[in-house]
Amino acid sequence: MKPDNNKNILLGLPIEYKKLPEYFDAHNISDDTDVKNSIIEKLLRKQKVNTVLDLTCGTGSQVFFLTKYGYKVIGSDFSPALLEIARKKALKEKLDIKFIDGDMRTLNIGQFDAVITIFNAIGHLTKADFEKAIRNIYKNLKFGGVYIFDIFNLQAMTDAVVHDLRMDLKKTINNTQIHNIQYSIIDRINGFLTSYDSLTIQKNAKILEKFKNEFTLQIYTAKELQNMLIKNGFEIVGQYGMDGSEFLEEKTLNILTVAKKKRNTENFDISRFIDS
Repeated sequence: MKPDNNKNILLGLPIEYKKLPEYFDAHNISDDTDVKNSIIEKLLRKQKVNTVLDLTCGTGSQVFFLTKYGYKVIGSDFSPALLEIARKKALKEKLDIKFIDGDMRTLNIGQFDAVITIFNAIGHLTKADFEKAIRNIYKNLKFGGVYIFDIFNLQAMTDAVVHDLRMDLKKTINNTQIHNIQYSIIDRINGFLTSYDSLTIQKNAKILEKFKNEFTLQIYTAKELQNMLIKNGFEIVGQYGMDGSEFLEEKTLNILTVAKKKRNTENFDISRFIDS
């Protein structure tokens, strides 16, 4: 999988989605996860949100965080294995949380104050599929509801930044050590960030398994995101760094976008998209 044009692109997925869901949290949950989640919570609170649909919940990081802050949250993901982990967490913590198997491009379960897709989740979709997801998110929002998501900022992806994304991560879970080495390359013309993983699992110094994987994220400029959202019935509330800081086009690594479903839909006919 080495994408070289915008047709029939296979972006792929990180290895923990496909083969190693039990190690998803080891890779995706870090010391600053709660800090990032708190930024999302502040943005939701500012928009007076009560109900939230997390369309790419994984094992439930944002779902559990927001539930403990009093939000009514439903989690959804297209990975049954990750959702099973989330459900077991909810059971263990005695939390009544609904998790649904679903695809962000098609799942339609009601209308919420907010929809979220966090931690580069939209990057696993092609641009055409992301537009389809935006139209579906529109249908899952009340008028005036907000969509909050993040993605890597194409304009900030200098060679030095891409080099610094290299990862050499070691974590131990239940006496098993996971060692993941990752490096990435950038195709700025098409907005592709392709990552290559080499993962070793060992226990008591004995190597149990080795895996290699590659996947590509579709990344965007801030202006691209604005245009796609406005085209599909949203207005831009704001764009920020993932830490809530002011967004700087050529410096901010992640674009955290808040967009609102327009109350006035006089010039926007959602029905023309329903069967697309």
